[in-house]
Amino acid sequence: CQGQVLKATVNTGCLPNLISKSCLNQLGLEEVTAMDCGDVSLPIPSVVGRVEHMELQFGQETVLCSALVVDDEMLEFCIGLQTLLSLKCCIDLEEGVLRFKALSQDLPFLHASEEPGQ
Repeated sequence: CQGQVLKATVNTGCLPNLISKSCLNQLGLEEVTAMDCGDVSLPIPSVVGRVEHMELQFGQETVLCSALVVDDEMLEFCIGLQTLLSLKCCIDLEEGVLRFKALSQDLPFLHASEEPGQ
């Protein structure tokens, strides 16, 4: 994203993509749009805004998506179920890859020593 490497987590229990405020600032992305009060039913307590247009590169393919901005520094970027479904992703635990069928790409999981904070 923005020419920088981003270590993402996958959350099949969360529909939207999530990005932390600090990651947003680090990437130099546009200011977040304020959340509409109609979104109070979201199960994510720390949502502070939304990024409408993010270009993410998975392997050799670039994908346009949006993300909710959260005030949670425990995550950098989280790929939500909506993006996983749109890219026809398969989480292959045996091979240790996230398989993007729509992109014909496989991305390997990080080893524990490569995870953020390790």
